[in-house]
Amino acid sequence: MRQSLEETDNSRTTDGRLARGEATRERVLDAAERCFAADGFEAVSIRQIAREAEVTLGVVGFHGGSKEELFKTVLARRSTTLDDLRTAALAELHARGDFTIRDLVDAYLTPYLDIASRGDPQWRAYAELIARVASTDHYVPQIRDLYDPTARLYIAEIQRLRPGASAEALATVLTLTVASMLSIVASRARIVGLSETATCDEPMDYRKILIDFCTGGIETALSRV
Repeated sequence: MRQSLEETDNSRTTDGRLARGEATRERVLDAAERCFAADGFEAVSIRQIAREAEVTLGVVGFHGGSKEELFKTVLARRSTTLDDLRTAALAELHARGDFTIRDLVDAYLTPYLDIASRGDPQWRAYAELIARVASTDHYVPQIRDLYDPTARLYIAEIQRLRPGASAEALATVLTLTVASMLSIVASRARIVGLSETATCDEPMDYRKILIDFCTGGIETALSRV
């Protein structure tokens, strides 16, 4: 019995350490996400991330590795969530049967708009980070493996509906669609300024107009190729 109690205590101690370690890792990743979003990859130092997370440099290195590795991890943990939601949405369309380009655009954009509208500051930081990353070709090697597989699934579905479209045209319309989505999520201040409204609505509030805009652009562009 005594040995059993000792084993139980050891198990609880181990579980507690694992839980604290995971919490620290998440704090490091959250801090890195905020720093990268605010200042960009090149301008951020490990020391800055450590200060933001309120941990030592060694803790950042232990949980994140090099700055490059930490950057990839920050991107990967959000992309997995989005990939799962987008894949599930596509599966629902297949189960339903016939669907349109607008349905595909909705299935691709809405998961991101929904998550970005939940008020989580970390997802807002991620949105700002992705908008920064997507604005240059410099980060293509880091994001290709994360986002391309699901993007190619949607491109294949659009091509099935528009079989005459070239690979370049399909890639272009999806890239422009993603750019519109990122713009709405990362910053809506320009809309507020031009429309002279008092506040920024949540990204999800722009769902219909964004889907209409992207669908119209895709259909018009692919009708000319």
